[in-house]
Order: sequence, then structure tokens, then C-alpha cells
Amino acid sequence: MNICQENDYSFLTLSKAKKLLEINKMLTQSLQLEEVLKNLITAASELVTVTDTFMIYLYDEFTGKLKLSEAIGVEMEPLKKLVLSPGESITGKVFLEKKAKLFKSEQEIDTYMSNMSERNYQYYFEGVRRKKIKSAFCVPIIYQDTCLGVLMVDNFGQDGVFSRADLEVIQIIADQSAIALEHSRVYHNLLQKNEMLSKTISIHKKFYQYIIEGEGIGRILQLLESLIGSQVVHHETNSYRQNSNDYPLVRGHEILGVLELARPFETFPEFEQLIIEHACSAIALELTKDSALLEQEFQLRHEIFNQLLNGLTNYDQKRILQYLQWNEVNDLQCIIIEGSVKTLWDQNKLKDKQWLLLSFENMLKTICGNSFIVTNTFQLIVVLPDMKEYQLQQILHGIEAVTGKDKEVLIGIGRKTSIPQLSISYNEAIQSINYAKVTKASRIVEYAKLGMERLFHEIEPQRKEIFIQDKLGKLLKTDFVLVETLLCFINNNKNHKGTANELHIHGNTLYYRLKKMEEILQIDLNNEKEWVDIVIATQLYVASHKE
Repeated sequence: MNICQENDYSFLTLSKAKKLLEINKMLTQSLQLEEVLKNLITAASELVTVTDTFMIYLYDEFTGKLKLSEAIGVEMEPLKKLVLSPGESITGKVFLEKKAKLFKSEQEIDTYMSNMSERNYQYYFEGVRRKKIKSAFCVPIIYQDTCLGVLMVDNFGQDGVFSRADLEVIQIIADQSAIALEHSRVYHNLLQKNEMLSKTISIHKKFYQYIIEGEGIGRILQLLESLIGSQVVHHETNSYRQNSNDYPLVRGHEILGVLELARPFETFPEFEQLIIEHACSAIALELTKDSALLEQEFQLRHEIFNQLLNGLTNYDQKRILQYLQWNEVNDLQCIIIEGSVKTLWDQNKLKDKQWLLLSFENMLKTICGNSFIVTNTFQLIVVLPDMKEYQLQQILHGIEAVTGKDKEVLIGIGRKTSIPQLSISYNEAIQSINYAKVTKASRIVEYAKLGMERLFHEIEPQRKEIFIQDKLGKLLKTDFVLVETLLCFINNNKNHKGTANELHIHGNTLYYRLKKMEEILQIDLNNEKEWVDIVIATQLYVASHKE
């Protein structure tokens, strides 16, 4: 039996206690990880002299693997390639179990190493110079119940060379080194964070210097690509796909666009994530600046539009037409676009309105060239120079493409007028869209195609109601079935067969109802004047009482 084995329970001799005290001081003298590991190896080899190799494996949180960090008595080059999973071989099992393990036979060692991958075993075997382990023990390095790594001690000469006393001594050193390793880790984390902070401040200054110098988004993207080593594409949009490579550019609760990255944001290292975030802040600021300039442009347009409506001197008209590039314009046509149920843009998102206007402009440029767009509250006002009928139809289709089929819009179209009479076309577009709101018969109303409905808006509501009551009041108070029959009779242009078919009634029933109307209203439906009065009163009633 070994002398060490006989002294298993009295291993802390005075000399060893003094040595452990010296080791404790030595381990706390440095915060550099390399020095702490070398001190740990040195201390272990001085206290256990029968060893052939000492190896320290530390856990890498990023990869989730155990890697060799320091060793003596081995070939470092192949062992540096060794990457062990928790639970793999002796090292991985002790790491998981967090308990020291003493091996007294080659067979026991082989059993514990049996699940080591073939590749890892090849690296290990080359690292220990193709020798078989006869004796070994492995000690976990634990700090506050977290295993930081393990310390492996091997002997290639004989079985049972290590004692429980050796293990206990190395366990004390491992406990002391755990504190030193944790302090070193915290120290290095602080150094890395300070270095990262310094670098990010420098990069932040570069990004914002580009903004100050007016370099634009293109230069910011070039710098970002050079710093993270991958391609980045900027997209102007107010939405982004989650769980994708898109990273949103945000101002408050408003999305200003997205950066399309080469891979998901979460897969970039922490420092590169900070760089991307700084770049996004710089681009958002640049977009906000561009947005403010664009808003000034829209304000100027609104002032120009008001001048066009209110009349211009020849000099001012010439300047405005030159600005609008309308030097040879013969006529203008005004279109008003408005949301039917919801507004065309979110009033709390400035960029939402600007994107919509720019989208309309791009669409119009492909059809008719130099159009002019302004906003008035929640309406889009489009002034079109020298418009052809086929172009107008293309524009109406284009409006649906820009706003989307899910958003219902109302469109009022004024007639063509000369430049000095633009206010007439504008007022006609207003009347057309108001008519669309009231009647709800069509979402697109052209003033030129309206009949007597044009005149309805010129009549005071009180006068319209008096006329309706004078001509239809008695019928409205009697039976609404008769009112519906009259409406259908008018829509079928006094065609008896068509009216009866649409109402699903017999011809005699229709005849009876028409006679009943004449009796109530005391009129003759065959009298042209009385018929016209009834038609006008009915249309006024429909326009005023759509419900």
C-alpha cells in the first residue's frame, strides 16, 4: 500500500498548509487569466509530485464546450483542438456532476472515457504522446455553485499512484483558484466593456460626423458594412417582417424603414450588434432630417396651390409655372382623393403621409409626367396638366394600386379648366367627392358626368326639404312600399314590365300602386311637368335621406 494512502486522513501537514497559504496569496496577485492559470498549474505540480500531466479545462459559455486552457507534460497543439461537451469523457462528466473523482485503475479510466468522440480521442491521444493513463483524478473548479471548469491530473506509470490526500489538496487549490478565475473573468469583462464603450463612442462619432457633413445614408451604410464585414441594404417601408434578416429603423412608435442584414440580428456578436444599433440611430436621424425638409417642400406646395386658386399676376404665374415645369400647359384638371372609412394615412405618423405622397408622385410620373400633389387635412389634391382620357383611367387604377384594395377611397374629379380658372375645377372636385359621400352609389364621381345632381349642392337644405315635402310629403306619410315602387319606376324610366320584374310583382299590382300614388299626390304621372317635379323631388329625397 502507498504511503500517501496510509495518510489519507492527515494530508494537511504543516508544510502543506504553509504551501497552500502561499498558493492562495500567489493566486490572488494577478487578474490576468494566463497568469492565474500558470500559477494554478505551478501550485498543483509542487503539491502532487508523482504526476505526469496537469491539465485545466475551462467552460466556454459562447460555444457551450470545455476547452484546454493550460497544461504541463503534454503536447499543446493537438490538445488545443480538443473540444469536449459537458458529460463527455472524464472531464465532461466531472464538470456536470460537480464532484471530484479519483481513479485507481486503468479499467475505471477507460470506462469513463468510453463516450469520447473518435476525433476528440485522436487529439487527446496525440496530446498525451500516445500513452495510456494508469492513474488519474479530476477536480471541478466551482464558484458559487457554478462550475467554471475542471483540473485533470494524470500518471502513466502505475495504477493507484494517487491518494485521497492528493485529491483533497488539489480540491483546496481548485477552490482557491475558482475565486481567482472569477475575479479575472469579471476584470476582463470590465476591460472588454470599457474597450467596447470606447470603440462604440468612436464609431458613434463617425456616423454622426457623416450626418453633419451631409454625406447621406449611403456613406453611413458603407461604414456599417466595413465594420461588420457583411452587406446591408436599406429599404424605405413602414413595416417589417419579424423573425427575418430585417432590422427596423424606429423613431418613437413609428417605423421609418428597415435594414436588410445578411443574417438575423441576434447572430451577430455583441459589439457588431451595438454598431448596427448606432448605424440605425444615425440613419433614423438622417431620415428625420429629410422628413423635415420634405415637410417644408409640402408647405411650399400648399402655398403655391392657394396662389393658383386665388389668382396670379402674369409675373407670379410665369414663375410658378416654371417651378412646376408647366411652361406649355393649356388646361388643368383637379382630382381629390379621400379615405371612405379610414383616413389615407395615420395622422400620428408624419412619415406615413410622406410615403403616401411620394408613392402617388412616382405612380403619376409613369403616366403623365409633371403632376402636382398637395394635402388638405386628410385629402390628397392632385392637379393634372393636359390630361387625356386614357391617362385618367390609368391614374384611377394606379390610385387603387398605391392605397391597396383593402382601403376604400373616394375620388372626386373636376372638369378641365384653364390655369386662371383652376379654382372652378377644384370646387367641382369638392362637390363630386361630397356627392360620393352622400349617395354612396359610386366611389368615383366625375363632375362632368353629373346631371341635375350638380345643382343639388347649390340649394339650401331647408329649401330642398320644403320642395320634397310639397311634392312627396303625403306619399312619405302613407306607405313606404309606394315610395320604393316610385323609386323603382323612375330608375326603370317608366317601363312597367321592367319595374314589375324588379319588384317581383304582377303587372296589375304595379298598376294599382301607380294609381294609388296619383290619388295620394293628386297628380297625373303622364303629365310631363308633374312627372319631372316628382323625379326631382325623389332624387333630392334620396340624396338627403340615404338611410
